[in-house]
Amino acid sequence: MTYQEGRTLMNFCSLVSADVWRDLVERGRRRTFRRGSVLLREGESSDSVIALVDGLVKVTQINECGDELTLTLRGPGEVLGEMGALLGRPRSATVTAVRPCTGFVLPAHAFRGYVERHRLETVVYQLTVERLNSHERLRADLAHLPRVARMARIVSHLTDEIGHPHGDEGLVVELGMVRTELATMASMSRSSALDALSQLQAAGVLTLGRRNLVINDVAHLKAAARDEKQLPGGIGCQGDIPSM
Repeated sequence: MTYQEGRTLMNFCSLVSADVWRDLVERGRRRTFRRGSVLLREGESSDSVIALVDGLVKVTQINECGDELTLTLRGPGEVLGEMGALLGRPRSATVTAVRPCTGFVLPAHAFRGYVERHRLETVVYQLTVERLNSHERLRADLAHLPRVARMARIVSHLTDEIGHPHGDEGLVVELGMVRTELATMASMSRSSALDALSQLQAAGVLTLGRRNLVINDVAHLKAAARDEKQLPGGIGCQGDIPSM
């Protein structure tokens, strides 16, 4: 399976023409953000948006217990804070740079004018609905999948969000954060998450880097994420190695 065949999600840039994206960038003020910088903070006023052209960010929310949950990662081609700016609502999540980032910042009123000028209301809402549906599907899947399949589901989600081609058929996911943060995303303990990643690596599905994942076999990753019972090398999706 190629990268394009495996990719199911989208970003703002992929839904508009190059000229329309360029118009957005040219209307903004260029800013750089160091790793660890907060670009947007949950609960604050949505007075601007950021068109991300380089780098990687993580999106987090505080749950009812006060714990910070990592929801996903976003890369170049995203517009950050767009729905709050359009609806006049506070930020719904915090966005933090996990690698050095470059973005173009527009005031909320300028972004609203841009959307109206290019008649992008449908595009923005299409992207928002897709993201909400994707998040709901992900949460529902994680509630019932066994541990290896659960980790495969998270990795598959991230390949769709930020994966890019690696070699002839593989993908690389630049995490920009330690692998243990994947445990939080998968609602798993650190040890269970690392064990699940090791099982996927042993099966040849992926290769673990310090801050990235190389997806060697996209088809088997997606099969594992669907909890289809057998991975390459005879490893079950629940992490059990069948007896010989």
